[in-house]
Amino acid sequence: MEKPSLASELAGTAAVVLEDQIDLLNYRRDASVCAAGDPAAAVLVNSAEEIVRVVKAAREADQPVYIRGAGSTYAGGANPTRGGIVIDVSPMNRIVEIDRGRGLVIVEPGVTYGELLAVLGRDGLTIGIVPLTGASGTIGGAIASHGLGTGSPKYQSTGDEVAGLEVILPDGELLRTGSAALAGAGFFQRYAIGPDLTGLFLGANGTLGVITKLALWVHPLPPHQETLTLGFSDYAAGARFTAHAQLHEMFRNVWYGAGYEDKAVAARVSAARPDLDGNSMPGFCLGLDLRGDPREVAADRLRLIDQASRFAGGEFAPFDEIFFSKLRRDFSFWYGYAGYFSRSMCALLMTSMPTETSPRFFALVDRMRALHPDFVWAGGTVLCRRGVHGAVIMFYDEQHQWPAAQAAASATCAELLEIGCVPYKVGKMWAPLMDRFGSYYRTLRALKRSFDPKSLFGPDNLAL
Repeated sequence: MEKPSLASELAGTAAVVLEDQIDLLNYRRDASVCAAGDPAAAVLVNSAEEIVRVVKAAREADQPVYIRGAGSTYAGGANPTRGGIVIDVSPMNRIVEIDRGRGLVIVEPGVTYGELLAVLGRDGLTIGIVPLTGASGTIGGAIASHGLGTGSPKYQSTGDEVAGLEVILPDGELLRTGSAALAGAGFFQRYAIGPDLTGLFLGANGTLGVITKLALWVHPLPPHQETLTLGFSDYAAGARFTAHAQLHEMFRNVWYGAGYEDKAVAARVSAARPDLDGNSMPGFCLGLDLRGDPREVAADRLRLIDQASRFAGGEFAPFDEIFFSKLRRDFSFWYGYAGYFSRSMCALLMTSMPTETSPRFFALVDRMRALHPDFVWAGGTVLCRRGVHGAVIMFYDEQHQWPAAQAAASATCAELLEIGCVPYKVGKMWAPLMDRFGSYYRTLRALKRSFDPKSLFGPDNLAL
């Protein structure tokens, strides 16, 4: 008996099925350096019910399923390397509810950060973490691949601000996590009933299920914002200051912090202020975006400058005026704004590390420059409540350098592991190295076999 087609399975719904090769070009890859895929179809879905139908059809046809939001991530998670069906959740873009009583907002995965911030802002609210993928990035995509950015010095990572999820499992069953597991209770407590099932789907790149709703904590919109840039003699001094400030909760009103390597600081400042002595440039800059009560922010600013002086540092206003304040005021895509785009594409390798490791991280970026001079390299860190996130950025000419760029990026990933950095956006970029994580990886594989025996959801992501 002939199996029903995808189109017939979705008959009578608002879902749009794309099967023409021209229409599918946009679904072959995300923004990463990873290899593109060749999907058989893409489906633009509008509801959880439509996703269930797609999953059923895929399961009956043994077709892989990949999930896509905006396609703006840098780890290859949306790339359909085994062919199959791409589920495009971008039409699922409703803000379902703003619950002021419970202090959370419920959204569908296709809602963008720009849309959500605009709506919450009218109510004097915001969310804890806004990733660096910018206003066009989808909330579902960031949660499914991990994210960080504005809010990380206060709230750490995107996953820490998730109160619960609604997920379609590979067998088509709908799961609600946390307190919402009890019918009628709704989202209000993530850590309830038993183990934290929410965490299984954070950073899982669609390998264990399709996220259809997300509950996020909301916070009052800070009434005041200003920026401060601190300069230090070298990376080690900057790391010691940062660890000290983190331990003593000095970043209580810092909503964003970024560490800049000496080359980026010198290039920016010298281009705008050639009158300044190049020898006076700091070896490392920490840009801080402070928000909150104006009096508290003013007091914190003075304290941070005072404490920096104890670590061979101090305020470096030129970098703030020329670059950092504009970056934070304009909410620009941070590595694009930094002025590094001399090539057509970039590989972005995202890691987490203890604050003390950041000098070794920047040394590794310098080493990659020397080993692979055909690419343009940059490195930066993003401040978290504890530790930092590091981004190695490698710009390349995709038309002529793509295979070589993939090889250089893979080698860099291996080097990052050697100095104690761990990936937080894995996708396919870090998948070849997953066996380095021992029993953790073996446990993930066991969970994958239990959830998805045919391995149809996001195959190749996380090497699952």
